[in-house]
This record gives sequence, structure tokens and C-alpha cells, in this order.
Amino acid sequence: MAGPFDSMMKRMIGLLPEDFAKWVDHEATFVQALDIELKSQHIFADALLQITRNGKPALAHLECQTDKDPEMAVRLLEYTILASRQYHRIPVYSYVIYLREDREVQQPPYIRRFPDEEGEEVLRFYYRVIKLADIPAEAILAQDWVGLLPLLPLTKGGKEPEIVKTMVDRLGEAREFDLLAIAHLLGGLVFKGSEREAFRKRFSMFQDILEESWVYQEIIEQGLEKGRAEGTLQERRQALMDFVQTRFPEVLALAAQQTNSIKNAEVLRTLSTKLFAAQTAEEARQIVLDVNQQ
Repeated sequence: MAGPFDSMMKRMIGLLPEDFAKWVDHEATFVQALDIELKSQHIFADALLQITRNGKPALAHLECQTDKDPEMAVRLLEYTILASRQYHRIPVYSYVIYLREDREVQQPPYIRRFPDEEGEEVLRFYYRVIKLADIPAEAILAQDWVGLLPLLPLTKGGKEPEIVKTMVDRLGEAREFDLLAIAHLLGGLVFKGSEREAFRKRFSMFQDILEESWVYQEIIEQGLEKGRAEGTLQERRQALMDFVQTRFPEVLALAAQQTNSIKNAEVLRTLSTKLFAAQTAEEARQIVLDVNQQ
């Protein structure tokens, strides 16, 4: 999974990995989260958790996807082989978690055959598919797994106002403000139009705290670092567009039009800072409209 949701989901699982271990495998006992860099190929999984299953050591490998990937099964297979090799060849249970509803995702098992007339089977790989859109919100709420609460808006029935209120209240009471910030941003995957504004208002009392969260800071910093590394206005502008698309997609077209002619990198930096502090789409729209005055 690429883009801003990649690091977000990795961090989210990292905050309370034991909740995810219990969620994907009820028979597993969480031990610890492991290094996600599979070093032999220098590729990174979204999460790699050490567990025991039926009293025996194992690994739980998690990948999170916003959209279907035709190469998903092959990727899972590669990660599984590398992880098992790196960690003493113990069994690996692979899970792919789909954040958005999609009825056409590839289902296990993954089967590879010889490319001849007989098509003899040479490999059969099993993994597990979790579609959040098919999981009732009540199933998440029924468990005492705070780490999964930000996923509620993506579940079946999770967009209901009462469910959102319960999610925000529980995360606030637990003082899990990083998870609250993740819930705020994940809601952007499912809430549109007037629903989006109502969703944002649920977080208004925590706005100052959320702005200090690593979640928001990381999105801004990634954009600035990318701009510094590339040293081009175009890269800085693209980073700004990525942020607008994540938080205020309804303002994206206007932002693209207004920033297209900006030649000053400092103006783009100032604009990014102001948009970061915006609480509503209307505020963001006005900030973008005023950019030419700078």
C-alpha cells in the first residue's frame, strides 16, 4: 500500500499490535512486534508480529490495502518466504486487510501452474482476506481492542453517527490521541460531501491536540522532505496537493488552479502550514482563495 495511508496504518498497528494479533487470529497469543524490514531483499511489510499458536511459535504478517492489487497474492507469498527465512523458518500466517469495499479482490488460495497443456500445479499458497466493509461495526465495538477503533468508519454500519461518536469518545477517554488522529484521516476514505463535515465536527474539541500528533506532522514533513530532496517547485506543489487530497478533497481542484502559477517555494510552505491548521473545508477553501494575495 503506497501513499499517506501506508505509514499511517503501519504506525496504527505499531501502537497496539496485540489488538491486531488477537483480531486476525483468535487462537494466537501475541508475543511482540518484529522488525518489518525483510532484509534479504530490503522490502518492508506493513506489520510482522511474533505470536504463538497452539503453544507453538509463529508469525502474523499483515498487509493493508486501499484498493485491489492484481499482484497481492504474489507479494504476500514473497513476504511470507522472506519472513520465515529471516526468523528461523517458523510458520507465517499472512493477512491482507482491505480498507475499502471491493467485491473483485483476489481470493485465496494462490495457485501457480506450469505453462503447458496439462498445467500441472506447482504451488498452492493460502492466505487470509479481511474486508472491513463486510465486518459489522458492532463486532469491533464488542471487543476491548482500542487499537482497532479507528477502523470503525470503514466497517459495515460504521458511518452511523452513534458509532462515530462512540469511537471518538472511547479514544478520547483512553487518551489515545495518535489513534484519534488516524481515525480522523481514515474517515476521509468513506465520508463524502456534507457527511464529511459532520464527521470532522466530531473531532473539533480535540483539534489542537490532533495538530500536534505525529500523524499530521508526518504528512506535512514527508511533503517538505520530498520537496527539499527533489529541490523543485513541482515536487513541493505535488506534496501540497497530496495533503489537500487527504484532508480536503473537495478543495483539490481549486488548490491545483490557485497554486499552478506560484514560483516561490516559501509561499507554498506558508500555504501548507495554514491548510494544516484548517478545521473545515470552507476554511481551507478561503485559505486557497487568498493565496494570490501573498
